[in-house]
Amino acid sequence: MTVFDTNVVADALLGTTGIREEALKALRDADEIVVPDLFFAELANVVWQYVSRAGVPLSRGLELLDDAEALVTRSVPASALWHRALELAVERGHPAYDTLFVALAETEGTKLVTREARLRQRFPEFVR
Repeated sequence: MTVFDTNVVADALLGTTGIREEALKALRDADEIVVPDLFFAELANVVWQYVSRAGVPLSRGLELLDDAEALVTRSVPASALWHRALELAVERGHPAYDTLFVALAETEGTKLVTREARLRQRFPEFVR
C-alpha cells in the first residue's frame, strides 16, 4: 500500500515526457493506492487548469478524472486525518492540506510518493 500525492497522479495523467514515465512507473509498482479524499478536489482543480489553459475539451478532462478514480484503491476522509495533519503542520511549518497526505502515510504505516521537494525535506521519514 502506498499513499500518492496528487502531483504524482497528475504527472502520470498529464505530465511531460520523463516526468510522466516516472509517475506511471510509481503507480504501476504500487499494489494499493490510498489517498485522503482531498485528493479528488485537488486533482479536479489541476484538470480544470489543464482544460482551461491547454484548450482541451471538457470531455477529455472528465475522462482524466475517471482514469484517476480508477487508479485509487481507497480514500480516507480528511476528517479522520485532520487532527494529526494540523499537529504535523504546526510542528514542521508546512501547509495542512499537504500534511493530510503525510498523516495518512503515518496512519497506514507506509510512505507517501510525492515530487514536492519541501515536503520531502520536512518529512523524510514519511516520504519516498
